[in-house]
Amino acid sequence: MCDASVSSTLALIPARGGSKGIPRKNLAPLAGKPLVVWTIEAARQARLVGRVVVSTEDAEIAQVAQEAGAEVIPRPPELAQDTTHTEPVLVHALEYLREWEGYVPEVVVLLQPTAPLRGAAVIDRGLRLLAETGCDCVLGVAPIQNSHLQGEIGERGEWLPEYKYGERLFSQQARPKYSENGALHIFRREVLETYGNRLGGDVRALVMDPLESVDIDGPEDLRRAELLMKAAERRRNDG
Repeated sequence: MCDASVSSTLALIPARGGSKGIPRKNLAPLAGKPLVVWTIEAARQARLVGRVVVSTEDAEIAQVAQEAGAEVIPRPPELAQDTTHTEPVLVHALEYLREWEGYVPEVVVLLQPTAPLRGAAVIDRGLRLLAETGCDCVLGVAPIQNSHLQGEIGERGEWLPEYKYGERLFSQQARPKYSENGALHIFRREVLETYGNRLGGDVRALVMDPLESVDIDGPEDLRRAELLMKAAERRRNDG
């Protein structure tokens, strides 16, 4: 990296014990491993990450994380509720490392465990983009399919298009649009201190493949992710 050494780049994985869609989702088995382990392994394999830390209030997650090679920060239970925002968890983790170790990272890589198909190469791509552009943040995004034909559904079930029926564009004429995928947030520490948010200042987008952007919310997502992993493994073996 150009302006932040690897040793000062921290991968932070928030993994609480509770969840709604899938009971104890971060420990749910996926292709033979607990869900959180896929993200830990990706972070550890990234060449531009210096430390990998999991923030959790859950003893079982802490044990699984340590066995997978991550360090663990004990998170207070009040910061592990359904309504807890990510930023207070980030602030707690950074304050903990500063207070107990005197460790103050320059760059933080926030990795949600719910994106198991986001690999080490994507993390390194994001960190290179941060270094090469000198930006403040890098945000993982995924393409939105048929964004030029989007709309909303009203209270009566009526279609409220964001386009005019008689002026539909061909897909190749429409400007591509993207959405946050939740898989990757990279930011300089000062951004969190200045804005109270993981995003602020000069934010650059890192376009990720839709497969890399798969997010685990319900049981069907676990099944889909496993099928995609098996398909990718077959392609590698055939190649």
